[in-house]
Amino acid sequence: MNRLLVLLAFVVSTQVAALQTAPLPLEQCVSQAPFGFPEVKKKTTSKICRSAYVLEHDNKAKIPMWVSYVLKPENAVGCLERSNAFATDRSLPATGRSSQRDYAKSGYDTGHIANSSDMRFNKQAEVESFILSNMTPQLPEFNRGIWKKLEDTTRGWALSRQHPILIIAGPIYNQKQDRTIGKSFVTVPHAFYKIVVDTVTNEAQVFLFAHAGSTANLDSFITSLAEVQKQSGIVFRLPNETKFTQLWEVDVKNATKAKDIAC
Repeated sequence: MNRLLVLLAFVVSTQVAALQTAPLPLEQCVSQAPFGFPEVKKKTTSKICRSAYVLEHDNKAKIPMWVSYVLKPENAVGCLERSNAFATDRSLPATGRSSQRDYAKSGYDTGHIANSSDMRFNKQAEVESFILSNMTPQLPEFNRGIWKKLEDTTRGWALSRQHPILIIAGPIYNQKQDRTIGKSFVTVPHAFYKIVVDTVTNEAQVFLFAHAGSTANLDSFITSLAEVQKQSGIVFRLPNETKFTQLWEVDVKNATKAKDIAC
């Protein structure tokens, strides 16, 4: 039975890969990074525009440096089922991309940076969220714990504020020091960041997480933009008059109720 399930999963993933569309022109993703694309110093990268997010992929580390997208309130209650359509990004050079085999039996989850639940309003967007250029190795206790908590809470903010929310997220890593997995030597990050911006009020929160499980409250992970820029080596483009705040209020129960009603 297990062999049959593996075979079926392989067939599905192969079909999805065959249907994988080419990236869009970058100018079509300006709306996913409305204040400008983040700036990186590395030269061995590829910017990739998808239907609902844009990212810059490190072709040596085989993980994204940053992923940016705008979550609209009406898209925060997407009803599509999770596809699990994990697929290698065929737009990247063969030597600069990861595969599912790299993650198999590694002990790490294939962890989303642009969250798949934020993409369930549209089938193409949801499937594209599973392309591996949007993934990094993540410890299960991190991916399914504090990282998921922030993902769920961010949808709650979009719904409670009724404003489009800009999300910029990614890993923090050092290729000379951090471990790798698989034959492609996919770098395992030692930390992760997420920047959340209310595009109407220009209020922002900046989060920095060690790559470890945690039961702490989200407000304990709030940090400064300068600290994330220092650790990541990335310059982020935010509104000219950004107001950095502490943790926003949110009613997660109302967010869950809104999804139940919509679906």
